[in-house]
Amino acid sequence: RKGRLIMHAWLAALCGMAGGGALAALPLFFARSNHFEPLPDDSENQKNRIGRDSTSAVTLDEVMACLPAATLVLNDTRLPCVISPEAKRQFTNSIGSIIRHPAFQSCVDRLLAQKKDDQQPAEALIVLDIPHYRVVRAWLQKKTVPDVFLSEGYRKGGGAFSSRTTLVFVALHDETETVLAERQHTDFVAFASHELRTPLASLLGFIETLQGPAADDPGIQQEFLGIMSEQAKRMQRLLDGLLYLSRVQMQEHHRPRETIGIAELLKRLSDEAAGLIAGKPVRFQVQADDVQELCVQGDEAQLLQVLMNLVENALKYGLFDRSKRHDEPLGITVACARAAKNAGWPTEPGLVLSVTDTGPGIPARHLNRLTERFYRVAKTAASVQGSGLGLAIVQQILARHDGRLSVDSTVGEGTTCRIWLPLIG
Repeated sequence: RKGRLIMHAWLAALCGMAGGGALAALPLFFARSNHFEPLPDDSENQKNRIGRDSTSAVTLDEVMACLPAATLVLNDTRLPCVISPEAKRQFTNSIGSIIRHPAFQSCVDRLLAQKKDDQQPAEALIVLDIPHYRVVRAWLQKKTVPDVFLSEGYRKGGGAFSSRTTLVFVALHDETETVLAERQHTDFVAFASHELRTPLASLLGFIETLQGPAADDPGIQQEFLGIMSEQAKRMQRLLDGLLYLSRVQMQEHHRPRETIGIAELLKRLSDEAAGLIAGKPVRFQVQADDVQELCVQGDEAQLLQVLMNLVENALKYGLFDRSKRHDEPLGITVACARAAKNAGWPTEPGLVLSVTDTGPGIPARHLNRLTERFYRVAKTAASVQGSGLGLAIVQQILARHDGRLSVDSTVGEGTTCRIWLPLIG
């Protein structure tokens, strides 16, 4: 709502200067001209003089370059004659797609068809899928302005004040993040409800059975109590994950100040992971060569949680596929190295921590959604216990540490999760 009011304000101001308020705005537009002196009564001579001095006038290009908003102007042939620098910055590769979009063109058609005494602003919602998903809201207003305000290439009457051109002024607002946030909120509520409802329904069903048909059967009671315990633990893990994620989000804008040695962090990881892999067919190794001097600024407990989440994921999903790999042990390798230049990471000095496994791999279509809350790959969701919050927590913690996460995977070969963190010094 606030963005909409701001866009309407900029559009009204721009149209006011260029359209109905053109004469009132002339002293401002010609302020930098040493020759402009308004004539008190002779309006016809004043118009002619303005036409002669049009080369020194401030044009729409220059006015719009001062606006901190994404705006553009179309002429009566629907071609853009002015695009503000802010519009170019925000919509670099999408301006053409926005203008050609059917919803936008339909809006322009309605505006240009309006009669002079009934000119109402219009609004269009543009959804783009190429080159990437974007939702853009456009506010449009038609105004007829003197040619003097246009750059020379778009003047029909040679720049004379009496010559006028019909233009469509457009203000653009990118609503992609808002739409995605609303969608994620909706998905979050739906998934959270589903994840809690399933174990809760199981518990209620077992309780009814224990109170009825199995009331006097100790064997069934023991079996059902074991299942009920697992379902209760599942709900507890889900709630613990949600609470932890909430705590991390509350700290998101408080950058941690603790200095962490990477060698010590990897040693703690190795100690804690030993309990996870004990008795399992896993070959686990930590490659910590040449990391003694590497330090980052952060929260050690949270960074350890990040690495543990990645190791747990590799373990759970890697062992799920073990039956198809002829009983070969699952390989999990944690490594650390200085970030290479021109490798897609930020330009400042950093290090890359990686967790690589030899598990089943993840199809490419799922990779971009792995950090969404509750998102799980359908093939393994029914067979592998998990809340779908692990990588969401990883992403949130890394955002607090100004870090980055990338996931590369090849089906049948394995997955590598890489974490970039800025180095101290």
